[in-house]
Amino acid sequence: MIEAITICSSSKFYDTAQRAEAAFRALGMTVYTPRYDYNEQRVTVHESDKVQLTREFLAKISKSDAVFVVANGGYAGVSVCIEVGYAVGQGRAVLFSEQPAEFALRALVDAVVPVDHIDAEVRSLNRAAARTPL
Repeated sequence: MIEAITICSSSKFYDTAQRAEAAFRALGMTVYTPRYDYNEQRVTVHESDKVQLTREFLAKISKSDAVFVVANGGYAGVSVCIEVGYAVGQGRAVLFSEQPAEFALRALVDAVVPVDHIDAEVRSLNRAAARTPL
C-alpha cells in the first residue's frame, strides 16, 4: 500500500510536480517534494547546496513507500536517475509520469501513471499491492 510518496523531478518540471503533489495529497497521502525554492531555472544552486539537497532528498525517499518521477517527454536528469536507483535499492516502488526515454530506467519502472490519472491509477495500484507486493 502506498501511503507516502516522494516526487522526483527536474526543476524544469516543477509546475507538473506541483500538480502531481496536489493529486497525491487529495488521496490523503504523505507527499515529499523537491525544494521548489531551489529551482535551477531561476536560481544558481552551488555545489555545497546540491550536496546538502541530495542528502536531504534521499532521506525523503527512505521515508516513502514509492517515488513518482515527473518525466515530461520521457526526460529524467542525472539527479533523478540517482534518486531512482536509490529508491530501487531501498525497495521502494517506482512510478513514472511517462515512459522514460532512457532504456536502463525502463527496467526499474513499476508503473507509468500520467499526472492526470493519478487518482484512479494509484487507487488501482494500492488495491493490487494489498494482494501482492509491487
